[in-house]
Amino acid sequence: MIDRKLEANIKKTKEFIEIWYEFNRIFKNTISGNHVSIDEEKEFLSTKTLVNSRYEDLMDSLGVKPLKRFIMSASIYNVLSLERISIMSDEKFDTVDKDWEESSKFLTALLERLKTKKRRIEGFNRFFFVTKKAIRRKR
Repeated sequence: MIDRKLEANIKKTKEFIEIWYEFNRIFKNTISGNHVSIDEEKEFLSTKTLVNSRYEDLMDSLGVKPLKRFIMSASIYNVLSLERISIMSDEKFDTVDKDWEESSKFLTALLERLKTKKRRIEGFNRFFFVTKKAIRRKR
């Protein structure tokens, strides 16, 4: 038995994780350099916008209520531009790193839960499902 919505959510989650890591890579590469080019700034802002829209799409697909959407922490999204990174304190960088790590753990756990659900559904006896549904209709 195939759950198309579940399959789509697994795919969206995997794609989002890739974008999330790309966003983190761009951020880390930029803070390790001394100068931020205009192209680096554009890439960062473009990726940030993509992360935000894909995240909202993923959470909507999963049915997560807005109040429980905690991955977009203030420390990460307060990084408005790469130019402002130069004035960030070491404590702020540590907070951003910790938030990214926690967010990555959350995303990995989310993907694993979706995969576990998929395995359960794949192992589910289709005949039992159809029979149970038929019995419910007769009631």
